[in-house]
Amino acid sequence: MQRQFTKESFIMSLHTHSHTRSEQQSVAVHCFSVRAIADPGMMPRLMELWAKRGLVPDRWHGVRDEADGGHVDIDIESGQVYGALAMQMAAAMRVTFGVSQVLLSEKRTAVCA
Repeated sequence: MQRQFTKESFIMSLHTHSHTRSEQQSVAVHCFSVRAIADPGMMPRLMELWAKRGLVPDRWHGVRDEADGGHVDIDIESGQVYGALAMQMAAAMRVTFGVSQVLLSEKRTAVCA
């Protein structure tokens, strides 16, 4: 059995869809990608940026570079850090001894109200 759409049902579905979108909120998560020397104190030095603010990152993943073993790549995600604070923390990471690169990005997730 094939379903028939009328003009009224099509308009109603558009209205319902736009209404649903207006109720959605966007949640920002800041993502830090850090490249640093493989040093036993590197992760605690970076974690200190969250700890001194009473925060815990949502995700923390570090992996040692397979090519030379002398570097570690650390990915950190936090939904508790916003705008200027995220940029300030990225700048603090960049001047941390042993850090060679810090990339900062933002991803958004839609949450229905």
